[in-house]
Amino acid sequence: MLLHDQALKSLAPEDYLLIEKEHAQLEQFLAELANACACAQIDKPAEHIDCDSERQASCQGRLASYLYYVSDLAAKHFDHEEEIMLSRPHVTEDYQYFRLHRLAHVDILQNLNDLVDKCFALGKLGNTAKIYQQFHRELSDMFAAHDRAFDDPFIASTAAPV
Repeated sequence: MLLHDQALKSLAPEDYLLIEKEHAQLEQFLAELANACACAQIDKPAEHIDCDSERQASCQGRLASYLYYVSDLAAKHFDHEEEIMLSRPHVTEDYQYFRLHRLAHVDILQNLNDLVDKCFALGKLGNTAKIYQQFHRELSDMFAAHDRAFDDPFIASTAAPV
């Protein structure tokens, strides 16, 4: 999310504050996810982490709440982002860039749902540390790719002409 801090500053103050707050929530979520499971230290390979069954059960029990929370957080953020986009004078639902951006949001939410399903399926195999690491990596990559492809160019386009 840090990729487009400069571009964000060109938004109206209230829009800027909302997007900044939501990006901070997503960044906080990723930071918490990185440290959520004592067995899943993101910077260590999962196969080199020993985790007793008690710790693994605790981590596995919290996984569902993390998965659903980020899905809800992302959906709300995308809704707000689209509302802000549509508030621009030249942007309508028929505007090609808006449609592509909205489709990217739909795609991310679908990929997120698929990732949630994959994590639950992996959870049945019992390697909780690997699930947390994989979820963190794929989610981080997904959000970063979206920022580069859509958020940066859109936000830059909202700047007043010089």
